[in-house]
Amino acid sequence: MQLHDLITKLSSVIRCSYSALPGIKPLHIDPSMSEIYGSMDEEKLQIHNELYKCPGLRKIHLETAKLGSLDVLHCVFFPDPNYDLPIFGADIVATPRGVGAAIVDLSPVTCLSSKLNEQLEEVSKQYKFKEERTLPEWGNIFSPYCKFIRPTNDKEQTKFINTVESYLTIYIQEVMKSHPVEGIEERILGQHNYCHQQKKNDKTRGILERCFDKEWADKYMDELLFDEPK
Repeated sequence: MQLHDLITKLSSVIRCSYSALPGIKPLHIDPSMSEIYGSMDEEKLQIHNELYKCPGLRKIHLETAKLGSLDVLHCVFFPDPNYDLPIFGADIVATPRGVGAAIVDLSPVTCLSSKLNEQLEEVSKQYKFKEERTLPEWGNIFSPYCKFIRPTNDKEQTKFINTVESYLTIYIQEVMKSHPVEGIEERILGQHNYCHQQKKNDKTRGILERCFDKEWADKYMDELLFDEPK
């Protein structure tokens, strides 16, 4: 599957980052959900999913997809609720004409620590973009340091990769030094809210329903993209 250059480069950055995590191992995935093929309005759909887990993270999910000329990257690191960690997320939507949307964030499950706030504020000030997009109505799950942008040229695309690398460096360090702490119930509720809000993204659900059907789209959203911790 040949994808937009920014997606190819960012996929490599993400894989390199999570490969450094101690105890990382593949997470079981139904073979029918690993490689997915479909079509919409005579355009072919292909989805590739990678799943991992490690101490501190219940699921690392990297999805790359292609629908006709539309290329998508979706990535979420969900923490084990026993650990007081935010959720890392990054998405890209691109076509041959350019990148329509790129987003990265460390989203609070309950609240970000003062140290994380300081680190993210510093990185956020370092990387500025010409076209910042407005978050959707359901986007109250994101932190004040969320970068939701439309890169205007190759230089800004490189800057976005650097931004993601910086966020990931901060995040991986937090995961490596984390340990189980009290407060699991609140963090489970926080992840439930994050998943519930993300499922309000009608664009994703709409494409899946048109390529397959509503039942399949609901299963994909509920069991793979945004499965809630037990």
